[in-house]
Amino acid sequence: MTINLNDITGQESGIILVETDDGRHMNMVANWGANDGLPYLFEPMLEPFSFLFLQPEDVHVEIERIHSGTLNDEIAHDGLEDWNPLDDDLESDEPCEVYPLSNGWIVVAPKEWN
Repeated sequence: MTINLNDITGQESGIILVETDDGRHMNMVANWGANDGLPYLFEPMLEPFSFLFLQPEDVHVEIERIHSGTLNDEIAHDGLEDWNPLDDDLESDEPCEVYPLSNGWIVVAPKEWN
């Protein structure tokens, strides 16, 4: 089964912490309301980045690790530049749900986002 972030989170956008080769995470603001629930980047780069999901059917949510938190506590603070072209406030204490994925990514769904 292919992962569908829209079905999992109940919303169409959020932040994905993408694990880099050195084990750090980069914050990527993304939308997953189209493309069958797979993430794609906001303008100016609208191409789907499913190339990072090489085999999305092999990715699943680690259900036992799902938890609630606040945005500032859950995003990555690893010194990497964020992909945040709309300049969303990632430093807020907005409540969110956190969905760890089996490929090392972490999906953060702020409750006030759509």
